[in-house]
Amino acid sequence: MLTHKTDQITHHICTRNCYDSCAIIARSRDGQITDLYGDAQNPITAGRLCSKRQHILSSIYDPRRILHPMIQHGRGSGRWSRISWARAIDLIAHKILEIKASYGSTLPLCLNKYSGNLGLLRRAVEGMFNSLGATTQTRGTPCFSAGLDAQYFDFGANITSNIRDVTQAKLILLWGVNPAWTAVHCMPYFYEARRRGATIVVLDPVFTETARKADYYIQLRPGSDASFALALLHLLEKRNMLHDMPAHITGGSSFLRDLSAFDADELLRTAGQSLDAVQKLAALIEENHPMHVWCGFGMQRHRYGGFAVRLIDALSMLTGNIGCRGGGVNYAHQGMLLFSDAIMQRRSDTRFIDINQFADSLAALHDPPVRFLWIACRNPLGQDVSLQKLLSTWTQLDFVVTADKFLTQSAALSDLFLPVTTEFEELDAYAGYFHHWVGLNTPAIPPRGEAKSDLEIARLLTRRLNELAPHTSTFPHQKEAADFLDETFTPLVYERLSIQHWRELEEGSRAYDTGIPWADHQFATDDGKFHCCSLADMGSILFPTQEYPFYFLTPHAQQNINSQHQMPETRLPEHPIVFLHPKAAAAKGLSENSAAILWNDTGELHVTVGLTETVPQDTILCPQGESRFSALNWLNAGQTADMGEVRTGTPGIALHDVLVNIRAK
Repeated sequence: MLTHKTDQITHHICTRNCYDSCAIIARSRDGQITDLYGDAQNPITAGRLCSKRQHILSSIYDPRRILHPMIQHGRGSGRWSRISWARAIDLIAHKILEIKASYGSTLPLCLNKYSGNLGLLRRAVEGMFNSLGATTQTRGTPCFSAGLDAQYFDFGANITSNIRDVTQAKLILLWGVNPAWTAVHCMPYFYEARRRGATIVVLDPVFTETARKADYYIQLRPGSDASFALALLHLLEKRNMLHDMPAHITGGSSFLRDLSAFDADELLRTAGQSLDAVQKLAALIEENHPMHVWCGFGMQRHRYGGFAVRLIDALSMLTGNIGCRGGGVNYAHQGMLLFSDAIMQRRSDTRFIDINQFADSLAALHDPPVRFLWIACRNPLGQDVSLQKLLSTWTQLDFVVTADKFLTQSAALSDLFLPVTTEFEELDAYAGYFHHWVGLNTPAIPPRGEAKSDLEIARLLTRRLNELAPHTSTFPHQKEAADFLDETFTPLVYERLSIQHWRELEEGSRAYDTGIPWADHQFATDDGKFHCCSLADMGSILFPTQEYPFYFLTPHAQQNINSQHQMPETRLPEHPIVFLHPKAAAAKGLSENSAAILWNDTGELHVTVGLTETVPQDTILCPQGESRFSALNWLNAGQTADMGEVRTGTPGIALHDVLVNIRAK
C-alpha cells in the first residue's frame, strides 16, 4: 500500500473467470475508491484495463448491491427483511445440526460453488463444508474440462507458453477464441507479431471482432472443428508435410496411416468449407514457421470438442511447431496447482456430483437426499442447463443459502442471503489460468455495509456450530486471512516468483517463467512422448433438422462474464437479443426488433430479433449476460462433451450443441 498525498494506492488482481487476470491499481480517498486503472508494471495489463473497468468500479457502489444479511419470508415471494449476522449464522447453524440429527449424516448438506471469484481464500467455503464431515459437493467445470483432458492426454500436463512469445510466430491461428472481446490485453502481442511479418487466421462460426482484425477468416460450421482439422491434416499428409518422430511421438505412424481412410471432400462439406480454404491454410503452414495456435474454450464446448483439441495438438506436433519459441498450442494452464490447498481440508468421503448435470444429479440423490444447499461464487439458476428440472428439485429443498453481492436468480429463490465482499475489500491472492501471473488483493477500503468475505463467514459459522455442539466443525476459525496465505504459498511458489514472502506482492503482481513448453520434446506423459489420438474417436457432429433448423450459440459478451452483469439493469433490455442472418430472418417473417419466440423440446424463450451478416444462415447468436433474463440455457438439455473426467472429475458440457427454431411472437 502506498499513500500519495491524501490518496491511498493499493495493488489488486482481477479475480473474475477471465483469461487476462488484469493487474489493477485502486486509488482511494476517505474510505472510497475513486479510480481503477491498469498496473503499468505488469506487461500484460500494461497500464490499461478492459471495457469492464467502469462497471467493476460502479458495482462496488451499485445501489442494487446488498450489504446486509437478508431473510426471505416464503422462498421466491420477494418478501425480504434485514437480519443481523448473529441471527443469520444462528439460523444456518441450527439448520445444519437439525439435518445432521435427522439423517444421522451430513451428506444432505450440499455446496455448489464455482468461479465467480477465483481468489485462493474463497476455498474456505469448501474447507468449512469438509470440516463438518462427508457432505455433497459439485465438481467439474462448465468452462474448459474437455480441452484440459485433451492436452493432458497429448502432452501429459496443461501448460501455456508466455503470450509475449507469440511475437516470434510467423503464423497465428486463433481457433474458436475471440480475444478482441475476451482477452483484449493479448491483442497488442498479435499486432506486434504481424508488424514482424506474421499472418493471423481466425477460425470461428461467427465473424467476430477478432476476425475483423485478422488477415484471413475461415467460417466453420458450429462443432465441425474436428472435421476441418482432419481435412487439413489429410491434405498436409498428401503434401508430405507431416513428420512422425518415433523418439518423441507415440501413435504417430498409425495416426498418419489412418488419415487416408477419411474422405476430405466429405470432411469439408461437414465443416461448411471449400477446398480453397484448406489449401490456403496448408500453404500458410508450409511457408510460415513457427505457427502458434490458440484453442479457445468455445471450440471444445461441443460433443467432440476434446477430440478437436487433440487433432490441433497433433497438427502442431507433426508440423514441427511444438517446443519452439513462438510456436505451441495455447489453451490453459493450472497455476493454482502450485499452491497448497490445505484450506480446503479435502476428504475422501465427499459425495461429489457433476456440476454440469446438477439438476439431474440432485434429483437422483435419495440415500440420503440433499436438504440444504449453499451457493457461493455461482448463479446456477442463471447459468445451468436443465433449468426446468433444477427449479422443480429446488422447491423440495429445506433450506437454501446464497452468498453473493447481488440478488441473482439463485439468490432470489433462497431462504437466506449473505452479503460478501469484493476483491477491493478483503485480503486474498489469485493465480491466472492463462497468463503466468500471481497477484494479491489487499483491502483498498473497509467492507461496505456489513459485507464479509467467504473466509470470515466460514469462521463465524464454525464458531457458532461448535458453541451449539462442540467439535461439529474442525475448520481453524482462529486463523486470520494472513495465516491462511502463509500456508497457501508454498516454497515452490516463492521460488517460481523469486520472492521471500507473499507480502512482497503488495507492491504488484509477479510472473513465473515456464520457459518454452516442451522445448526438449520431453513430455509429461508416462513414456515421456507426445501421444497422438486415435482417429477412431471421431464422431458425428450435430446437424440442424427440419424441426430445429438453427444452431443456438451463446458465447461470452464483451461487457459481461456469464451472468455477472456489470452494468445497471436499467440499461439492459428485458429480453435477450438474438442475432440472425437477414436472409434467415426474412424466411421466418422476422425483421429488426421483432418480438419472437425461440424454442425447442426443452423450453422456449421470449426474445428480440437483431440482424447481422456475421453469422451463417443456420445459426442464431446470443451473447451471454446482455439482458435482464440471463438464463439462456433454458433451451439446453445438457449434452455432455467427450472428455473432461480425468482432469476435473466429470465430463465437459457441450454448451454450443443446441438446436432451436424461431417464430414471430
